Amino acid sequence: MGRTFKRNRLIELIRNKIIALAHLKWIVHFGWVNGHAGREGNELVDRLTKGAAVEDGPVVYDKMPREVILTREKDNGILMWEQQWMYTGKEAVKKAYFPSVRNRLLQKIPIFRELTTMLTGHGKISSYLHRSGLTDNPMCPCEEEE
Repeated sequence: MGRTFKRNRLIELIRNKIIALAHLKWIVHFGWVNGHAGREGNELVDRLTKGAAVEDGPVVYDKMPREVILTREKDNGILMWEQQWMYTGKEAVKKAYFPSVRNRLLQKIPIFRELTTMLTGHGKISSYLHRSGLTDNPMCPCEEEE
C-alpha cells in the first residue's frame, strides 16, 4: 500500500511541475522510448527509474541487457573486420570499391553473379580478359585454372 501511495505522490508531483512550467509558457512534450532496446543512456534511465520507484532505497541492478551485449559484439566484430580489411595486402580491387567495411554494410547493394565475379576476379573473367588481350594471365587470382 505504501508503494502505491509513493507512486501516486510522484505522479502528482510531476503533474504539478508540468502545470507550473505551462504557466511559465513552457511547452512539454512526452515521447515513448522503448525500454531495454540496447541504448546505454536508455538503460541508465531505466536503472534510475527503478531506483526512484523503490521505497527502501535504490535498486542495485548489475545485469546487462541482451541487446547491449549483442550491439557491442556486433560493433567489435565490425571493428576487427575493418582492421583486417585495412591491413591486408590483398583485395586491391575490392578496396577500391569498398574502402570501409562499416560504410559497405550501410549500403544496400544487390549481390549478383556478375558483380561478385568482377569484384573477386573469380569465375571466367580472367580468361575473358586474357582472350581480349587485357591481361597476361588467364588464371584465376586464387591460382587455379578456370
